[in-house]
Amino acid sequence: MTTLIIEIPDEAVADILNFVKAKGGNILKNDGNGENLSPAELDSLKRGLNEALLIKGGEIKSIPFSELWNE
Repeated sequence: MTTLIIEIPDEAVADILNFVKAKGGNILKNDGNGENLSPAELDSLKRGLNEALLIKGGEIKSIPFSELWNE
């Protein structure tokens, strides 16, 4: 694989990221927004947000903190 370092306008970031992923590439670093998330981290955040919305909507129940904190 080849590594490229490029600068693009902020409004083009989403298009370029989608293009790179569609061609089988990986985003190693994205300094545009101050975040450097791996695809796995981004997927985890998306799943967490979706779960939070389901809990807020009453579709699923949350796990009480007392059940999470078990040493």
